[in-house]
Amino acid sequence: MSEESKKPINAISMNTVQLIINYIEDNLLERLTPGIIAKQFYLSVSTLNNLFKIVCDMTIMEYIRNRRLSLAGYELLISNIHIINLAYKYGYETPEAFTKAFTRFHGIPPSFVRRTYPDIKIFSPLLIKIEIQGGWKNTITSKDLLLTNQNSSEQEQNSFYCYDGDNKLKGGVPMENTGYKYHIRVKEMQQKEDWNVLLLLAKKLDQGQIKFKVDGGTMVFAHGLEFKLEKICLTFKWNEEQRIIDFFHYDGKAKSTFNGFKYFDVIFEGMKVRCMFYDNNQGNDTDESLYRNADLVDVDGQNIYVQSLEFYYENTEPNTEYYKVVEQWLHRK
Repeated sequence: MSEESKKPINAISMNTVQLIINYIEDNLLERLTPGIIAKQFYLSVSTLNNLFKIVCDMTIMEYIRNRRLSLAGYELLISNIHIINLAYKYGYETPEAFTKAFTRFHGIPPSFVRRTYPDIKIFSPLLIKIEIQGGWKNTITSKDLLLTNQNSSEQEQNSFYCYDGDNKLKGGVPMENTGYKYHIRVKEMQQKEDWNVLLLLAKKLDQGQIKFKVDGGTMVFAHGLEFKLEKICLTFKWNEEQRIIDFFHYDGKAKSTFNGFKYFDVIFEGMKVRCMFYDNNQGNDTDESLYRNADLVDVDGQNIYVQSLEFYYENTEPNTEYYKVVEQWLHRK
């Protein structure tokens, strides 16, 4: 090992590696070499390679290859693109070279993917976090400890509840899980116009500190199964109806269609938005109840909670529009 590679990795170096990863993700379909990347960050190629290897436990070209082949497999599943075009798109000079690399990565040749709908490997973008936990705590009594254990037990029991007693809880992420299950890069998607509207709306809602979840048919789209959106469906807290009405400058009140559900429709950036409210938490209108049965999706760095595909599949009639699409997707996973 060289003397350069023995140097300690500090927070500045870690931040540099994250910036390098971000640059790779932004230029994944462009020509990328260690020399090109090193030049962008005023590093030598050896410094770049050593730094990336130490932090990420893989070479920079391994990372690029894993990301490209992961995206190629996903695109092969959801689109009708020809394999030869896919090879050129992801930087391979010949279809034969692409097929060899694809087979080594996924375990099957690309021509088999659409025939058998097998499992494909997913390699998500790396996200580097520096986190320090622990240290001194305030003095705690045995009574406090007993109450803490009781509260933890109640929280575990409450995690099995969902919208109402007739619906099954399946999938989603617990509230303490801050990991991402899905990553979406808008420039890689086909329906970029619809994605940009959804992303802009999510950012504005976050700026207004308004909690929401992508729901309805839109949740299928928001997991990356693309189609032309007719509307964006969002669920908000029941007790924030007036706040949402004010946000959208809606002149009216939400319509109640049955007990415990109401909604109103508005237009945002030319797109119809359905704002929905559920009252089935028996007065417990919390973030946790809103996000239950949801996956956390990273869309160009924006965090968006989306109702899980598993929950949709378990609680939707087989003749529903997107049922078969979701069923096939879940089986491929």
